[in-house]
Amino acid sequence: MRIGFIGFGEAASAIAAGLKQEGVADIVAYDVADTPIVQSRAEAIHAHLVTSKEELARQADVILSMVTASVALNVAQDIAPYLRPGTVYADLNSCSPRTKREIYEMLENVAPEVEYASVAVMSAVPPLRHKVPMVADGPGAARLHERLSPYHMNIQVIQGPVGASAVLKMCRSVIVKGLEALFLEALVAADRAGVAEQVLASLDASFGSMSLSGMGDYLLRRHWVHGRRRAHEAQEAIRTVEELGAEAWVTRGVAQRLEWGAQMREQAASMPDELPSYRDVLRAFRLAEGDVQLD
Repeated sequence: MRIGFIGFGEAASAIAAGLKQEGVADIVAYDVADTPIVQSRAEAIHAHLVTSKEELARQADVILSMVTASVALNVAQDIAPYLRPGTVYADLNSCSPRTKREIYEMLENVAPEVEYASVAVMSAVPPLRHKVPMVADGPGAARLHERLSPYHMNIQVIQGPVGASAVLKMCRSVIVKGLEALFLEALVAADRAGVAEQVLASLDASFGSMSLSGMGDYLLRRHWVHGRRRAHEAQEAIRTVEELGAEAWVTRGVAQRLEWGAQMREQAASMPDELPSYRDVLRAFRLAEGDVQLD
């Protein structure tokens, strides 16, 4: 079996290196940026760099697309006419569910005998390489798992429409990228006041060793009780960030979402003052919006 990579950046080359150590003899790759860095990555693991997507399609039995999300559909359209029947085309790009479905529908029209798998990479790749957790859906997901799990790739196949795994990935990205943006905005402002270290220390004191899932549960339950006050405090946080000479882009979004939550809580005034879990809070919000009914 020959495994091909479209895009041979840091993540793709890390997965390829892990597969090489697991015994995959034939790895081919194509990258539009044929730079010395890309070439050195390929040389380090004895992967064969090809000069076109057509050449890659003619050689690879399993293709892992690992390009930027903005060009994932265009790349799939370019390679589709050259894909051989039975090829597994695995889209590992961080795209929306709609983009995943568009790629699948295009392949169904252009290359119907190709097996498409929509794949969500659920952690940072370089430390774990080919063992990074992945979630896959689509008609080619089971075949992808069958072909790559013997090399210890960590692929979980889930049921659902094409793009189901992307829903998991993108909602996770809201949190991961949101935290990054929140820390960036808060610490830029705190640094201007000379209190960045104290802010970080206060977070450790507040949350300690709490897991992120535990934090999510805790924060949603506290929001249910104190949402209106938290929305007001966010408005004050906007003023503070701006007074320190920083832009409050993220904090404005925070204030808007907290205001929405406070309004939903007020619409669900008949619900208890405290709810046992984040699931109950989310259900109460849906109830307030008219999406569900009480049992």
